Amino acid sequence: MKIGKLLLLVCAFVVPISLAGCTSEKTDTAGHEEGHDHDHEGHSHEESGPHGGHLIELGEEAYHLEWAHDDGTLTFYVLDGAAKEEVKIPAENLQINVTVEGETKSWDVPAVRAEGEDTTAKFETKDESLFALVNDDETKATVDVEIEGKPYQGAIEHHHHGHSH
Repeated sequence: MKIGKLLLLVCAFVVPISLAGCTSEKTDTAGHEEGHDHDHEGHSHEESGPHGGHLIELGEEAYHLEWAHDDGTLTFYVLDGAAKEEVKIPAENLQINVTVEGETKSWDVPAVRAEGEDTTAKFETKDESLFALVNDDETKATVDVEIEGKPYQGAIEHHHHGHSH
């Protein structure tokens, strides 16, 4: 008889506790996810541009540069302040400044223009040494570009999606 009552008491306590545990867990998770979504939304434009590349802010988001590095090719696109639309400019090239161990070297990245066009949003180079340097964590690199007569400079930052070594 005593064992039966004891079991009833144990059951009576276990059920509300486990239910309370479930409810508070759900609330915490939902609250956490909402907060996470909000944070991600606020910074999503920094992740990648319309071509899937990394973004560089120019002049407090007056413009952006998107850069992609695939198969030994560095490609830069000039984008608007929202980092959504390409902005075509008449520049002949962009300039990349790379600082390694206190020494700075500069490279020109030529404009890629369609035939008959005198403006473009795309700049590209297959320079192997520049490609290697820009992709090196130890390297500090900046890019200079003139848009509508005004010079801009942005830092090329490394965004790792996982280590391959």
